[in-house]
Amino acid sequence: MRKWKRAVAGLGSAVLLMTGTGVLAFAQEETEDFPESKIVYWSMWEEGEPQAEIIRDAALAYEEATGISVEIQWKGREINDLIGPALDAGEQIDLFDDDYQRMAQQHKEYLAKLKEMADTVDYEAHIMPVLLEQVKNWGDGELPAMPYQPYITGVWYNKDLWEEAGLTQENIPQTWEKLLKVCRKIKNSDSGLSPISCDSSYINLLYGYQLARYIGQERTAQVIHNCTWKQIPEALQAAKDIRTLFFAGYMSPDSPAEHPQGQNEVGDGEAVMVLQGSWAPEEIMEETGSDVEWGFFPWPTVENGAEGIEGIMVGAQGFGVTENSQMKQEAFDFAYSICIGETDMKMTEAVNSIPADADNTQWPAAIADAKQYLTEESRPYMWAAGLEADLDYKDEIQQELLKLTRLEETPEEFIENLGNM
Repeated sequence: MRKWKRAVAGLGSAVLLMTGTGVLAFAQEETEDFPESKIVYWSMWEEGEPQAEIIRDAALAYEEATGISVEIQWKGREINDLIGPALDAGEQIDLFDDDYQRMAQQHKEYLAKLKEMADTVDYEAHIMPVLLEQVKNWGDGELPAMPYQPYITGVWYNKDLWEEAGLTQENIPQTWEKLLKVCRKIKNSDSGLSPISCDSSYINLLYGYQLARYIGQERTAQVIHNCTWKQIPEALQAAKDIRTLFFAGYMSPDSPAEHPQGQNEVGDGEAVMVLQGSWAPEEIMEETGSDVEWGFFPWPTVENGAEGIEGIMVGAQGFGVTENSQMKQEAFDFAYSICIGETDMKMTEAVNSIPADADNTQWPAAIADAKQYLTEESRPYMWAAGLEADLDYKDEIQQELLKLTRLEETPEEFIENLGNM
């Protein structure tokens, strides 16, 4: 294989890898031959997923342009548990991807700092500002990961079912009391619909959002870290609120159900709303074979709460280049070609996701209703508004929430049990 190296666009012998809004240029030197080199990439996707197809095509384009192959190992969502032990054992991994917050916080020690390479192609100008702010904050001002396939989390609703229950755009609730009125109207209508559905694996979203609305995300994290559940009256009130949804019959009878049974009820015409990330509309339509017109609104505010609908869970997947890689620049270039331009739009269109490249402003119709809220968002929440920030504690919280929402314990018992952990 010929030796290839990074070069500026316009160099006479360069082969260009087009990315839509950007160009990666690679120059062929005719003087030396070297053994074939490759990038080893561990992927969070399964081999049959649409994202995998887009990434495979990008790898072929990169190899054609550079002569450098990309060896992809499809690890799926278990990559979070696999990557650390593999790198500790000295296995060659040049690039991997996962939730970008998890990467930046849990796997920081394995990640190369990317800012210097990013600056040469003005990469930060392509990142959605809220994502850039978050990832650099987790990286202490550095750039530990490259966000792609962003998401926004809130209430997704089936517009046809919404109208069937007698609701209009004017009924979109911005407060907790109005959400309860919407639920009551749906339950009392002749439609036979459940107002809301949910899956057990996402039950933390409900309580996390509600608690953060009362006391804010920072104090939510402090309650968890200091185990001060009994000293915070809002924690009890949030538990009472969430239990009300289930006790009053505003949640579907099977909620909290095994994933994806709960969220699929919205596509099957059984429930109107679900609190989920922006990947849910595509998943639901794929699973149920439905063609839903989707609406969106943020989780509502509470009376005298610390934070309102400006606080939204936003995040992304991310690519990370490993610190021990001998192919840092090449791995960065390959990831860059996926995160921006034409390939980013292919990913967006394939799975109805939010574009990662800030220059790609067209959102798929399925999630377009959420765009205005992300634009107006000024308070980025972590996943579950920080409720899962303590990895050693999140499973215990979820188990108590399952008992609370299955009406197996009272809100007071919920708080007592959490406070005694």
